Parts: sequence; structure tokens; C-alpha cells
Amino acid sequence: MLCLLAQSYAFAQGVPPLERLITVDIRNATLENALREISRAGRFEFSYNPARIDGKAVVTVRLTNAPVREVLNRVFQSQMTFKSRGNYVILVRTDAPESSPKNFLLDGYILDEQTGERIAQASIFEKTTLASTVSNPFGYYRLRLPTDLPAVRLDVRKQAYVGETVLIRSRTSHSVSIRMTPVPPRLSLETLPIRVSEDTTRPVNTLAAVTVDLPAPELDSTAQTRPKSILDKGRDGITRFFVSAQQSIHDVNLSRDTLYRDWQVSFLPFIGTNHRLSGRISNRISVNALIGYSFGVRAFEVGGLFNLVRSDVTGFQAGGIGNIVGGNVSGVQLGGLFNLNGGMVQGVQAGGLFNVNVKQAQGVQLGGLFNANAGELTNIVQVGGLFNVAGKSVKGLQLAGIANLAVGDVQGWQVSGIVNRARSVQGGHQIGLINLADSAGNIPIGLFSHVQKGGFRRFEVAATEINLLNLTYRTGVRRFYNIISAGSNFGREGSADLTAGYGLGTGFVLSRSTLFTLEGTHHHHFYFNQPDNGGWNNQIRLSTLFETKLSRHLSLAYGPSLNWYFSGDDTTPPTRRPSVPLFSNGTDAFSTSRHWGWVGFQVGLRFGNS
Repeated sequence: MLCLLAQSYAFAQGVPPLERLITVDIRNATLENALREISRAGRFEFSYNPARIDGKAVVTVRLTNAPVREVLNRVFQSQMTFKSRGNYVILVRTDAPESSPKNFLLDGYILDEQTGERIAQASIFEKTTLASTVSNPFGYYRLRLPTDLPAVRLDVRKQAYVGETVLIRSRTSHSVSIRMTPVPPRLSLETLPIRVSEDTTRPVNTLAAVTVDLPAPELDSTAQTRPKSILDKGRDGITRFFVSAQQSIHDVNLSRDTLYRDWQVSFLPFIGTNHRLSGRISNRISVNALIGYSFGVRAFEVGGLFNLVRSDVTGFQAGGIGNIVGGNVSGVQLGGLFNLNGGMVQGVQAGGLFNVNVKQAQGVQLGGLFNANAGELTNIVQVGGLFNVAGKSVKGLQLAGIANLAVGDVQGWQVSGIVNRARSVQGGHQIGLINLADSAGNIPIGLFSHVQKGGFRRFEVAATEINLLNLTYRTGVRRFYNIISAGSNFGREGSADLTAGYGLGTGFVLSRSTLFTLEGTHHHHFYFNQPDNGGWNNQIRLSTLFETKLSRHLSLAYGPSLNWYFSGDDTTPPTRRPSVPLFSNGTDAFSTSRHWGWVGFQVGLRFGNS
């Protein structure tokens, strides 16, 4: 009764007839009666040509809780093939075997050794021919192999199970059902050996095996688990888009196995000489018409569109659109648009748009738009059309059209069109419009430089011969700093409404309390109330200033200046009190500009770091 309920439940769930579990006890019955009893037990119907079957033949078969497929194999002794259509099982007599067939078939079930349950999505493969398959949802597999193989080793892998290798002796079609042992609790799969079994049975019979323990193989780097970054998830998503479901299953199940080949040629990841095991094969040479997929490359790889490599690449790699590598790259990597790597890069890397690396980079890195690296850059020349990003330290040169960013230290140079940012800069310089660093051992060169620790920063409130109030900010390092200033004379007759200036300076330590600075600044004078404010009203100021400490963060700054004022309109020079005239109302032979010169002064208070 219980058996009938189980069979009814299986039928209700839509289990194909050949995969339904039945129990039969047929002794010396005719074949017709045996088929009738099997169909009744499995709740399905047979379809066959009676002329092709000897219905009077005597059959004996006793099996408990076995798939219909296995029962029929016992009944017909591999002289029939079976197909299921709906709720029918179609019997087709196998043609007479060739005298010397080129291929033979292996089929059977992958079973859990402890529970007897059938294991779905197990990988079954043969390493010489690279023939492979995956067990179906009911644990059934079927694999075609050439008969001229000198030795046949059938390998079976499944995540969370101990690997199995079966030595196949017979070169005729027969069934081999294989039992797998689950990984014991609290033990790692990597610490367990692969079990090797020998198929010592006659065709059709199930496996009777002798087990031999072999040393565990060298661990594969992909077997080590770690949290996946956004980059890892993105790379995996791209890979899954191009890789077949069966290849993805092999990649998971064969995480301990790496196969090696001298070469491969492929059209797509699942169409090529490495077949569906390509994701676990390391090739010396790989040529891919459109998209290639492999575990590793040891010398050379080209791809018309993409190259997808799960582990390391050594040598030369070029992809028409890009390269996606899960491990390290050592050599030359060229991507028409991009290169995306999960490991370290050593050599030359060039991407038409960008390069992205998770770990360290060494050598030359060229990106049409940008380069981004989460690891350290050592002995590197990094060139990005727009920007470069280094997640850690940089030893070498960063060159970018817009920006360079180093989260860590820079031992070398950062050169950009706009901004450079680093934690510290040693051994080289930052050159850009804006340079930002926590500390710097050398001089940053740009329009605005800021060094947080050990830098030179002064905010000054001062009076000059032109302005009653002048506000100035100095930033950079003592040996070379930037000056930004603004001043006003608050409506004094003959003076500009506002002056704005920029300049450069350098300082020399005279004593512990005295600093001597040389500064050159350019100031523009704005006359807002005049009808024509578009003329030249400019001043160049060369200052020699002394800075004397009053306290740790407060200093008195004072000194003379040499000034040159030139104007292209009728504006008279600003009122100067007091000053020493040098020349006035001079004109040049090349324009209508007029020139004035004088010696001025400056005195003020500076606030800043000690």
C-alpha cells in the first residue's frame, strides 16, 4: 500500500516514466507479462512494435525501489533503447553492434552512498577526450566515449561530496551507477582524498567497486572562499551571461580540479575543442573567434570579442573588446575597450577605455579614459586619459588628463590636468592645478596646493600702501607655496573698489622665531563704478617679508615691496600712502598702456601652523 502511494505521488509530481521508482519481483514470467507488470507498477504505458520483441521469452528480475530505466536494462540486457513521451515509454530495438564500434555508451545513476538518493547536477567527465555531462534532476547521466582509449577513468564531482574516479575496463556499452560519499560534518572538502574505484562488472550490471585512497591533490586557489566585492560580483555576472548552465555547474563541482591542455580553439565558451569543461582547463595557447572561456592561460591568447579567464594569465592576451580575468596577469594584456582583473597585474596593460584591477599592479598601465586599482601600484607608469585611481600606495608615475587619486602613499610622481590627491608624497612631486596631500616630502607644483601635515598654511590680515585691508591665504610647503589675496581701500578716492591677486612664494628659516619670504603676486584692480571697467588695471608686486613669531600660531609680518602697475584705459594709478615713486606715466612702443612703478610696504598679522 505504501509503495502504491509513493508511486502515485511521483506520478502526480510529473516524474518522467523512466525515472519513477518501482519495486518488482518477476520470476520466470514471459516478457509480455513482465512488461505488463512493470507498466502497472510505474503507472505508465509501453509503446513498441511486437514484431521486434519476443513476447514469449522468459524473464526473471527482482529489484526494490529502482528506477524504471534500470529495471528495463535488466530485462533487455542492453538490447533495447528507451524513450519517454508523455506517459509512454517507447521501446526501440538496438541495431546489431558493429564488429569494431568506434564509440561506446556509459550510463547510470549518481547516488548518495548513505541515503541512496539520486544526486542531481553532478559532473561526470573523462579527462583525455574532455567528454562531459551533468546528471539530470533524477541523477541519471549518459556519456559517449571512443573505444580506442588506452585507459578510461570516469571522474565524478559534486559540491559537498568526496570526489570519485572510476576505472572502466570494458569498451562496450553498459551501465555504471556510482555512489558518492557526503563530506563529513566539520571537515573541509580540501582535506579529503579523491576515491578511486574500479569497474569490475560485466556490461549492464551495476558497479561493484574496490576503493583505493589517493593523496589529496594540490588545492586550487578558487576553492578558497572570501567575501565577494562589487567587482567580483560584476565580473561573475558578465561571465554567467556568456557561459552555459552546464559549464557553470562544472565550474562549481570541479573547484578542486584543474586540467591542462597545450592549446584550444573556440567559437563561443561552449563551442570549442575544450567543450563544456573549458572553465576548468588551463591552456598554453588559446585562440577564440568570438568569446573564449578557460580556467587559465600560460602563454598566448587572442579573442575576437572577449576573453574570459577564471584564474591566471601568463604571457600575451588580447581581446577585441576586452579581457576579464579572475586571477593574476603577468605579461602583456590588451583590450580594445577594457581590461577587468581580479588579481595582480605585472607587465603592460592597455585598455581603449579603462583598466580595473583588484590587486597590485606593476609595469605600465594605459587607459583611454581611466585606470582604477584597489591594490598597490609598484614600479608603475599609469596613464589615464581622464583619471587614475589607486586603492593603496603608488610607486612610480601617475599621469592623467583630469585627476589622480591615491588612497595610500605615493613614492614617485602624480601629474594631472586638474587635481592630484595622495596620503603622502615622497621621492617625487605632484604637478597639477590642485594638489592635495596629507604630507609631502617634496614640493607640489600647481595653482593651489594643500599639505595637511608639515605643510605651510598662513592666513594673513594686513595693510599695504594701496589697501587698508588685505586678506591673504598662503598654502603649500615652505619652499614653494601659493598665495591668494583680496583687498579693499573702502572707497578711498582714487583707489579701486576691489583688488584680487594670485602669486607664488618661498620661505627661508633665519632662526627659530624668524622666517624670511620672497613672494611674487599679480593683482587685478576692479573699478565697479566706472562706465568702462574692461581695461587693463594690473599690478605686479615683488615682496620681501619677514615673519616674526609672537606665539605658536600668531606672527607679525612686515617688509618692503617693489611694484609695477600698468593700465590700458584712462584710469590713474591707485592712491599710494606712503610709497617711493620709481617711474610714472611711462608708455611703451607696442601698445597704449601706461606704466607706474613704486616701492611699497606691507605689515600685518599671520595666523597658521607653527
